Amino acid sequence: MYLSKKKRIRRALLVHAALFVLTFIILLPVLWMILTSLKPTAETLKFPSTILPENPTFQNYLAAWRNMRLGTYFVNSLYVSLMTTFVAIVLGCMGGYALARFRMKGEKAYLMFILVTRMFPAVVFLIPFFIMMRNLGLTDSFTGLIISYTVFSLPFSIWLLRGFFRNIPSELEEAARIDGCTRAKAFTRIILPLSAPGIAATAVFCFILAWNEFMFANTLIMSDSKRMLTVALVASISDFLVKWNELMAGGMITTIPVIIFYLFMQKYITGGLTEGSVKG
Repeated sequence: MYLSKKKRIRRALLVHAALFVLTFIILLPVLWMILTSLKPTAETLKFPSTILPENPTFQNYLAAWRNMRLGTYFVNSLYVSLMTTFVAIVLGCMGGYALARFRMKGEKAYLMFILVTRMFPAVVFLIPFFIMMRNLGLTDSFTGLIISYTVFSLPFSIWLLRGFFRNIPSELEEAARIDGCTRAKAFTRIILPLSAPGIAATAVFCFILAWNEFMFANTLIMSDSKRMLTVALVASISDFLVKWNELMAGGMITTIPVIIFYLFMQKYITGGLTEGSVKG
């Protein structure tokens, strides 16, 4: 009994040590970005480079915000990401609910088709999307970008929300309909409130996908005033000089909203993914 307990403790220590090392390796680039963002320009050009800043300063954040015009691009990215999330959640709720509650021929094949669409790299669709948006007159517009992002977010939204809706007993809807609710009212008043954790988890992933995207934003948007934040960071790199401290500060400014949003919704993400995966 004692040896068994000792083995479990040793195994737990090894697992935690391995997880700690893995976490450190994953967070190392983020740590380097934070430290570089606090260095004056002279320190970033020093060779050999120092790990810790000798004269830390937060002026790089102000300089990045001012010189890169991050305020305008921040608003653009926030608008496109929120609109993409809203549209993907609305359509995902309807599609996921329909697949969870109604039976149809070829349902498994259709679900597999939805999943397969996420297996193709986005670059495969770049030229067809550009041609389609150009023919529709939606290039260099937020609308075209929102449609593009929604296309890639929707399969994930439908798949995840379907699993979550199937985990909610259909008897609750039947009871509501007996009391006089239509199916639409039962959906909005019963199912959606109970699905809040799953919807929140899906919303976070849709938001992060739209916020971090670079390729379509760089291709479909031509006007400087409509640039996304990720594109603006790359555009700040010149041919002759890269201000790494300001670039890293801009990267941190871009990352902070996602981190805050994720931490705020973390409990909903955990609950939504756990409960939604009980039934396939």
